[in-house]
Amino acid sequence: MGRGLPSHRGLTMAHGGNVLDLIAMIYAAAADPALWPVFLERFAEDVSGSTTSLFAYSAEKRSGSVMASARFDPADAHKYNEYYAGIDCWGTHGGHLITPGAVFLGQQLCPDGVLERSEFYADFLRPMHTFHEFCGVIAVDASAAFVIACLRPKERGPFDDSDTLLLKTLMPHLQRALSLQQRIAALEASAASAVDVLDTLPYGVVLISADVKVLLVNRFAQAIIAKNDGLTISGSNLCTRRTADTLSLQRLIHESVATSLGRGLRAGGTMNVLRPSQRRSFHVLVTPLHLRPILPSAQQPAAVAFISDPECQLDTPVQALGHLFALSHAEARLAAVLVKGCSLREAAEELGVSLSTVRTQLKKLFEKTGTKRQSALIRAFLMSPARLLSN
Repeated sequence: MGRGLPSHRGLTMAHGGNVLDLIAMIYAAAADPALWPVFLERFAEDVSGSTTSLFAYSAEKRSGSVMASARFDPADAHKYNEYYAGIDCWGTHGGHLITPGAVFLGQQLCPDGVLERSEFYADFLRPMHTFHEFCGVIAVDASAAFVIACLRPKERGPFDDSDTLLLKTLMPHLQRALSLQQRIAALEASAASAVDVLDTLPYGVVLISADVKVLLVNRFAQAIIAKNDGLTISGSNLCTRRTADTLSLQRLIHESVATSLGRGLRAGGTMNVLRPSQRRSFHVLVTPLHLRPILPSAQQPAAVAFISDPECQLDTPVQALGHLFALSHAEARLAAVLVKGCSLREAAEELGVSLSTVRTQLKKLFEKTGTKRQSALIRAFLMSPARLLSN
């Protein structure tokens, strides 16, 4: 092609592989990190490498961590992470050259003569039967550089310009893939954290998709559904045990989903769900979720159902109440009993103290919470973060 990078065909002929296949493998690995070894294996084959790895390296801290590899004994990877990253000659001698997108032959980072006389070679590379390296710096952040590196034995000779040219061609794709993977990981971490938060709530949360299917059920809702006492999930739909209630519930869900998708004006609504056990009905609130993604999907969240069980009595942690309201242990125990709906006489019996003692402690609770009536006192406790620790 003259000046500039050769065509994909030229690279394909030089390495006996398909560059487009390698690029496809890179993006597949961005979506599923378990596929990085598949790409690394193919890359090692195309450049006649004995091992290939993706790792994070800090020249400042002289530390490294292998994130994915091919043809790399896990024991050797562990040794590198634990010790040999700190004396990696290519890093210690060439660390100042590290910049995003740069591709180097090992000799550019550390002369062969220096490498051959080093502890790094004698105790790490030589037992692995490797000597020559070439690498590329995919990204650099405040903590480390993210590097792809390939090694091979001394008798095969150093890597050459065709090898570095292949890596330079792949580099923009590796950079985009790493960025995508980091964003996906951040989103997954946020989603996992959100689920953890939902699981602390003392009421049920059921997330409904745009195609009115159940997407997520928090721990409290799972417990309600497991009782099979009025609410259930059938065919990925939130249902009840009575046809009339199911029709009402599905109407609220469809109206909420339509509003979320910009196809309706209804704001959802509330209903009671009767229970075969004759216990008090579940209270259900269904409401839209106003999420408008660029690319609409049937799996996007579009509505949420909140479920409360008036029969459920959750124990509010005594210690948490004590810390939040500066209560003594005895006062916190009384607060926890009152939250359950007990009268003063019932509280006295449960705590094994006199009614007079309970009344004295109640006055202390009023003083410390700034309330004057028992109803306001209970509300203060129910609205406190301590309630989130109850299930």
